[in-house]
Amino acid sequence: MTEANISGEPDWYGAEPKAPPRTWDFLLVVLLSLFMLILIPVLFFTALSGGIFNAACSNAVAACNPDFVSTGQLISIWAPAPIAIVAIIWSIVRVLRRRIAFHIALIGLILMFGAFLLGQFVIEVGIPDALG
Repeated sequence: MTEANISGEPDWYGAEPKAPPRTWDFLLVVLLSLFMLILIPVLFFTALSGGIFNAACSNAVAACNPDFVSTGQLISIWAPAPIAIVAIIWSIVRVLRRRIAFHIALIGLILMFGAFLLGQFVIEVGIPDALG
């Protein structure tokens, strides 16, 4: 062991230095992740009302399809949360590896809204008078 290496760690001559952290990327990932965490309960409670409070199916003459309504409600209730969790974890891992990660959180946010809107569309297909 030499005096320059008292800690016992090997000297890595010629190793690439780590890239400096990107502050803007980190802050953008944090903001998008917080926005996704806030949107999870908002979309959850909004989706609960989508299948429960449908006035078109209260009429006995209406030919509602309860399978479409329940499937759409399940999609819009339960799909956004796992998408958000996966996107947040994946973007945090990329930030820790010092790679650009804001696009992962942004794609996760878009997929959350897409899953919610897909579920709402399936609910509206199950209600005959909802689409016009």
